[in-house]
Amino acid sequence: MSIESNENKPNSFIRTIFVKIITVFFIFMSYIYISESFGSISSPYIGTNSFSIVFSVSLLILIFFSVLSGPLPAFFAGFLGELVYQIAYYHIIYIDWCFIIAIYGSLAGIYKYEPLKYHCIKNIIYSIVILFINSLIAIILVLMTTMLFHYSSLPLAVLFSNFGLKFFFQTLTSVIISVPILLIIFDKIFASKEQHLYYMLLTHHPISASDHTFYFQFGRTKIYFCSRCSGMVIGIILSVFFTHLFQLIVNPQISSELAFIVIILFPMMGLIDWGTQKLLIRTSSTESRLFTGFLIGIALYFISFTREYYFLTLIMITVYFGIFFLFFYFGQKRLLKELNKELNPVSPEDFEIE
Repeated sequence: MSIESNENKPNSFIRTIFVKIITVFFIFMSYIYISESFGSISSPYIGTNSFSIVFSVSLLILIFFSVLSGPLPAFFAGFLGELVYQIAYYHIIYIDWCFIIAIYGSLAGIYKYEPLKYHCIKNIIYSIVILFINSLIAIILVLMTTMLFHYSSLPLAVLFSNFGLKFFFQTLTSVIISVPILLIIFDKIFASKEQHLYYMLLTHHPISASDHTFYFQFGRTKIYFCSRCSGMVIGIILSVFFTHLFQLIVNPQISSELAFIVIILFPMMGLIDWGTQKLLIRTSSTESRLFTGFLIGIALYFISFTREYYFLTLIMITVYFGIFFLFFYFGQKRLLKELNKELNPVSPEDFEIE
């Protein structure tokens, strides 16, 4: 999974960092939401020392995304996901399990997905073997940490049965068998042929203005989106997620005054960025479009917290739309003027005095 700009490319190092951060946040959010419904990877082990065979949806999704994204995003996303889940639901931190999950995800990500890799039966077998070896390493970590930090009084045979074998059967059903199947399906759908999915509904720009877009890449399939609108969607999603997270952990009350200030300030940069570009004063970049769109997305989400300032919020939205249409009107006039100059250039003879 990757995100890349389709215009004058930013510095490759900055682009790589951006992709990694977005990937970590995506896996992190997926882990939290899935764990809320099905329990985290550590749930069958925290507070229980009995044997049971468990199919772990959270483990399946984490390892699947780990193979797609690589070891570094998998490590950070796994560690943060488990840590935050423990704070929110256990109200205590089991740091050993945070590291077990992070290490297990990063080891799975070492054999990273590449397009067409799972069209070859040999690579499928390699994947199964590597996931099996990773599971054995994780079992050793589970046994060691359980013995040292949790159930040191239990006999080794009981520890091996109730923790080691439990984790092995969990990984057998949830990872070793299931993840390669998902990877084969993913590879067949997104990598069998190279595809560029460019739809006006998603980009809002014709192909001639593709510098206003960027694409998500899945295998060999590239799906193009409008940069600023994508920033808005990311801003809304992250705002919803972190508000939900803070409510679980500390239950904060977002004041209507703060929400109203956010609604006033955050859209300004987006209007300036878009307006100066529309007036042909400067050329915007993918980074500025994503960032200003992100701020607008946060402001849109905070509308729901304005409460007694709701009427003033409607006035502010009206003002911003008025400024938007003014930029649009004068920008179109300036564009037509520039086009007219290009189509009807002034010749030196026009300045001759008879």
